[in-house]
Amino acid sequence: MATLEKNSPIPLYYQLYTILLNRIKMGELQPGDMLPTEVSLVEEYNVSRATVRQAILDLARNGYVVREKSKGTFVKDFSNTVGYKDRVKGFTAISSQGGTIPLTSKVLEKAVVIPPKPVREALQLKEGERAFYLRRIRYIRDEANTFVEDWLPYKICEGIEQEHFTNASMYQILEERYGIIPHHAVRTFECSCADTEEQIRELEIRKHTALLRCESKVYDASDAPIEYYIALINGKYTVQE
Repeated sequence: MATLEKNSPIPLYYQLYTILLNRIKMGELQPGDMLPTEVSLVEEYNVSRATVRQAILDLARNGYVVREKSKGTFVKDFSNTVGYKDRVKGFTAISSQGGTIPLTSKVLEKAVVIPPKPVREALQLKEGERAFYLRRIRYIRDEANTFVEDWLPYKICEGIEQEHFTNASMYQILEERYGIIPHHAVRTFECSCADTEEQIRELEIRKHTALLRCESKVYDASDAPIEYYIALINGKYTVQE
């Protein structure tokens, strides 16, 4: 049985998260199986209940388990969840792989805001904490490709609202100005349509055009959330990492 290293610099909750995730990925815990209770995990790994709860919350946030009130926590079918590891690339780096492709953006809104609850939870912010919000259209060869809504914890990137973002890479700014390097991400893709007239207008599409929706949670090497975004992608989009 895997054990926790109490003297390790890696937080105990993340060690437990990794152990439970491995049990899921190795098939010891199958989709639909109930996760061991918090009490049993406390006893099994000799940790606090807060540590166990944090590990389970992170499994839920990343799409591996679902918590059902008064019933327990159950393993989800995560076969459609895409994980990126060992240096996440942004739109600019991915889209320009294999050659020089003209990439530009039109900024629709940028502001420092109090984010809505789902964003606050994804970024692990306290109530009232601020986030940097950026909404823009990304173009490839002057054709509208992606409508993106982006949130970052403002405490890690104060002053970033001064950037123009027309031709700038978000991840390049984070690395060069703030020393923050995206390390891994959990991205969920599904078929969707535009939700607003603005999306239809800016993507230059008809009302019921099929789009690819991407929800992404991006983390640094210490597993701290640094970005949450929702993107609507029009047309063919290939990712090679």
